[in-house]
Amino acid sequence: MITPNIRYYAKMKSVGSGKTPKYSITDQAGFYPPMAKIVGRDGLISMYLMEKLKEGSNVPSMRLQAKGSLNFTGLKEYFTDGKLSGFAYGYPLSDKTYSSKKIENPFYDCKDDGFLFIVHQDQEVETEVPKIKPNVIELIVLEGARVLISSYCKQLMMGGFDDVIATLRKQAK
Repeated sequence: MITPNIRYYAKMKSVGSGKTPKYSITDQAGFYPPMAKIVGRDGLISMYLMEKLKEGSNVPSMRLQAKGSLNFTGLKEYFTDGKLSGFAYGYPLSDKTYSSKKIENPFYDCKDDGFLFIVHQDQEVETEVPKIKPNVIELIVLEGARVLISSYCKQLMMGGFDDVIATLRKQAK
C-alpha cells in the first residue's frame, strides 16, 4: 500500500458540560487551510459530537459538526459489532455548498482527502449513542486518501502509523 502524505494532525479535547459533547483543538501539527475557515468567535476550532441525522445503512451513527452546522465528517467504523473501536475514518463533504442556505463548503478543494481518528475514552465507557463522551479525539488528515481511507483505518488499528503519530504528538503545539 502506498504511504499517504499526512497534511495535518490535531488533538481535540472535551470542553464544556453541555448535553452535546463539544471538542476544541488544543494541539496541532502541519497546516490544513480549510481549518482556518471554521475558527469560532472564541478563536478556537471546535466541533460537536452528534448522532446521525438520518437512518440508513451507509450513514455512520456518529458525526462531527463544525462551525456553521457544517457536517465535518461521519465517524465510520467507530462502532464495530456494537462496540466502540477507538478508531474511525471519514472524509470531507464533496459538495461545493451545504445546507439549504447554500453556504460555501470550506473543504471543497480538499474533498479527496481522508480523515483518520483515534478516540480516547474513559475506562467507564458508555456504548449507548447519546451517552458517549470521549475525553480526546485525535485527527489525522491524509492527502488524497479518500478512496483508500478505510484501508488506512485498518492499518492504523494494527499499529501501522504508531511511529508517525508519536512524532506528530511531539511536534504538535
